[in-house]
Amino acid sequence: MIMLNGHLDEIFFSIQGEAGDLGLPHLFCRFGGCPLRCVYCDTPRSWQTREQFECHSTTGTVLHNNPVSAEKVIAHLRELLDGYQVKANQVCLSLTGGEVLEQGEFAVQIAKLWPGKVLLETSGSNAQVFAQVASAFDVISIDWKTPSLMLNDLFAEHQQCLAHIAKEGLDAQLKMVVCSETTSDEINEMYDFMAKSLPSTSIFLQPLTKVPRSPEPPSSEQMLKWLTMGVARQLNVRVVPQIHPLLHAR
Repeated sequence: MIMLNGHLDEIFFSIQGEAGDLGLPHLFCRFGGCPLRCVYCDTPRSWQTREQFECHSTTGTVLHNNPVSAEKVIAHLRELLDGYQVKANQVCLSLTGGEVLEQGEFAVQIAKLWPGKVLLETSGSNAQVFAQVASAFDVISIDWKTPSLMLNDLFAEHQQCLAHIAKEGLDAQLKMVVCSETTSDEINEMYDFMAKSLPSTSIFLQPLTKVPRSPEPPSSEQMLKWLTMGVARQLNVRVVPQIHPLLHAR
């Protein structure tokens, strides 16, 4: 296998703060580079690739050069876990971004080399690449992006990614960040598709965590309305906010 080089933003060990694995320890490998410009993004630094990436360990932060090979990434991840006295098969490796699909084959190589469970976190913004790489990961988390929170309309890409998940029977979950400006039409559009294609898939409505220049989070009344809309369709939907900001965790 020819080893590819890729660009990372940072790697670290922390508490999963979102969706289905909420509260569990995860090893995070954040990729550098993203074509999207979501107004609620809490890691805008990862929009661009950088000359170096950060490795946060029990002894401090060390900078390593980009681009980096998949083999070296695995070595850094193993060394990081050693500091916590944790084994690879005891935690999930979360490949996140940035946007991982911008470096899809690089992500596949990391997943194939890693001996434990691997989660792909993606916006599903490139359905063609997604179809080529999705089967390499143990679990997939798709972020359903809404027009009220970003410049692009990814509905068609989301449909194609989720249709591929249904066709291949992949283990997946869907997350949708919502704000005070989110509309019921946007929620219904997602619910309609999920009810037809992946009715048993876990859906997480995530109230926006406020960052500079972002809209306001939704009210509890809005969240309850949207939640009950999904329950009425017999969808597996729940409201789950981010917890890592509350814990001041990375």
